[in-house]
Amino acid sequence: MHIDFEKELNESQYAAVTASCELPTLVLAGAGSGKTRTLTYRVAHLLLNENIKPYQLMLLTFTNKAAREMLARISKIMDAQTSHLWGGTFHSIACGFLRREHLYANLESNFSILDADDAEALLKKTVEETSPKFFTSKDNPRTGMLNNIISYARNTCLSIEKAMYTNFNWLETSPAEIEKIADAYENSKRKNNVCDFDDLLVLWLNTLLENENLRKEYSERFKNILVDEYQDTNLLQCKILDTLAVNGQISAVGDDAQCIYTWRGANIENILSFKERYPNANIFKVEANYRSTPEILNFANCILKSMPQNDIYEKILLPKRPSLGRPHLICAMDSRSQSESVAIKIREIINTSDYNYSDIAILYRAHSHAMDMQLNLQHKAIPFVITSGLKFFEQAHIKDAISQIKFVANQKDLMSFLRFSTFLPKMGKKTAEKVFEKAKNIAEKNSCEIVQALLDDSVLKSVPAASKELFVDMANSLCELSRAIGSELKNQKVQMDLYEQNESEKTLRPADIVKLVCTNWYVKIMQTIYEDWQDRIGSFDSLVEYAGRFLDIRTFLESATLEIAETQGENQVETNRLRMMTIHQAKGLEFKVVFIIGLSDGLFPLERCIEDGDVDEEQRLFYVACTRAQDSLYLCYPRIVVKRGNFIMCDKSRFLKDINSEFYTTNFGI
Repeated sequence: MHIDFEKELNESQYAAVTASCELPTLVLAGAGSGKTRTLTYRVAHLLLNENIKPYQLMLLTFTNKAAREMLARISKIMDAQTSHLWGGTFHSIACGFLRREHLYANLESNFSILDADDAEALLKKTVEETSPKFFTSKDNPRTGMLNNIISYARNTCLSIEKAMYTNFNWLETSPAEIEKIADAYENSKRKNNVCDFDDLLVLWLNTLLENENLRKEYSERFKNILVDEYQDTNLLQCKILDTLAVNGQISAVGDDAQCIYTWRGANIENILSFKERYPNANIFKVEANYRSTPEILNFANCILKSMPQNDIYEKILLPKRPSLGRPHLICAMDSRSQSESVAIKIREIINTSDYNYSDIAILYRAHSHAMDMQLNLQHKAIPFVITSGLKFFEQAHIKDAISQIKFVANQKDLMSFLRFSTFLPKMGKKTAEKVFEKAKNIAEKNSCEIVQALLDDSVLKSVPAASKELFVDMANSLCELSRAIGSELKNQKVQMDLYEQNESEKTLRPADIVKLVCTNWYVKIMQTIYEDWQDRIGSFDSLVEYAGRFLDIRTFLESATLEIAETQGENQVETNRLRMMTIHQAKGLEFKVVFIIGLSDGLFPLERCIEDGDVDEEQRLFYVACTRAQDSLYLCYPRIVVKRGNFIMCDKSRFLKDINSEFYTTNFGI
């Protein structure tokens, strides 16, 4: 068959697609420039014009969805099947390799692959067998976090010690102890004839490095190895590619300006050092943008210019669409007024245009920044869905915090007690129920509160030794919370009409009570459970701010509970819904209208990134967010935000300050 590549592609795409397969090729494809089109036509060109057979090509992607889409496009272009082409994710290709070469990899041919849950279950079993006291320490990570540490070390080719120092430096556990567990876990997997996802890549690389003849066979077999989203490769994946493409037969497509996953192991140096590792490489830039208006691209180009860049990778997005107007900057007083302004604008857009709700997206740096936006849309009956994320009051740590207040306010609430007490080591549901019943009986006998009875010697004797220290911390926190709530409720009785109460007469408001929960024993637990514990703790600021809208704790609890119930009862089948998501989740997507909220310094970039002097990736994230917009872009920031329970005046993001005001219009929200 014949394809007129010059007709099907623009000039820069054509140059990249038809580049010699004898030399390494790096294609720098800017946002909206037709990256997938370039890569799929590159495959077609190699098959049709370079006399390469399908089984001599390897096409690597990061998701099964991307792999299916690319293979389907190639089949359509070629009007032929691609079954003999080695195409898929890194892990699926690795699995195929290991099935074929299991003897070299010291695996049995029928080895099983553990999913994430099964891998954690085996790791937990291994810990219990080899280090039975490990989980009894409140300072040691739980199974999920432990798995993250081991996985991060393997994918970044770091020692456990270096990985902990780099990405888990809040943990106090000895790296040597985790190294011991990691070794035992490896033995458990081999003993059970199973592999986890990381094994697939590690064993792929090790098998190639340890068997010269096999390495040579595969290197000579593949005439070209094509890689999508090259900027997102980690060091382990990069080593696999360099080992296979020892003769330079690689075509990598990516964009250094869209490298936003270093926190999970992606190494931007892989793309930046491509020319060093492949000195004779051809580098092509695909910059024509078919997605966004010229005004949005002018704004995005300003972001690119302010980035620290290697001269080789300087790029500019070139518009191919007509003008529609500059991006809009909306300055609001606080998070509530920001959400109100955005909701009003969305109504206006829907009522005055042909856009559907599904054409609109609201993006944010972290889920915790979107609580008010969610509540506003929900109360105004604007249909929305949160992509790959839970709504604010659905999040586990938010429910955990609220459950502590619910229990102290109603100490017969067994379910609330079970929700948070079972986080303690060796404190299962049945044990927690026994502890509760014993405390309840003692409280009735001694005419005291259940939270006080939790500290009774007879109750403490029924608490597992592994959790006793943390249990006492928990009980003391609940007692403190009870005193605060008791003071608040007593104050309600003094004033029949709370809304006429003077500020000086109030002792503790709901916001103060929530602050106590958000700084107690549970925070220590979070650090051993969630890798993103800092973001989750940050979301407590939104909970404190929400609680600040209520004058009594019962009204706060009722409102929060109703928000949870309303969220759980929603019908998610409707497709015409506005999309809400973090910017990370929006990568690869595009929308007619995009709102970016929370563009205040300290929210975006995040405060901890500013403190660590690490804002480069935050800036790349801002670039990704802006380039999701096709027709209209709205940039929104509140002047007042809540941080650690305090109201703070903030300026607009430093990323906005880098851009001349001629590239956007300024509006003031409600």
